[in-house]
Amino acid sequence: MKRVLSVLTALLLVVATSCQKEPVTEPVTEKIVGQWHCTPAEMDVDIYVEFCIDGSFNLYQKVGEGRHRHYTGTWNAMSDILSGIYRDGSKWGSSYKVSFSEPDTMILVSQNGSNETMTYTRETIPSDVKDGSIVVRSIFKSDILPVL
Repeated sequence: MKRVLSVLTALLLVVATSCQKEPVTEPVTEKIVGQWHCTPAEMDVDIYVEFCIDGSFNLYQKVGEGRHRHYTGTWNAMSDILSGIYRDGSKWGSSYKVSFSEPDTMILVSQNGSNETMTYTRETIPSDVKDGSIVVRSIFKSDILPVL
C-alpha cells in the first residue's frame, strides 16, 4: 500500500509541475512601439524616435545647433535585433541588439562591429520638435549619424 501511495504522490507531482504555465513575456516588438528620446553625453546630438505599431518610424535628429531633421521609414524586430530602412530605400547604418533595463529605458547596441551603445528613455516627442523639423526625403551617408 505504501508503494502505491508513493507512486500516486509522484504522479501527482509530475502532473502538477507539468501544468504550470511558462511566464508570459511581452515580445520585443510590443516593448519597442512608442516614442523615445536619446541625448548621448558624448555627442552634441538630440534624438527622438517614434516606432509605430504598423512598422513605420519617425526619427527626429538634431546635430549641434539648428532644427531637428525628420526622417521616416520602416522598422522590424526579429528576436532582439532591430533593423530598418529609410523612406528612400537606404538601410540604417547598423542593426541593433535591443534590451530593456526598465520598462521605460531601451538600450540599443549597434551590430556593425563598433558596439556603439545608445540609451533611450520613453518620452513624448514635443510638438515644437515635430512642427519645427526639416523633412528629409532622401538619405546621404553624411546626413545622419550612425545611431539609426
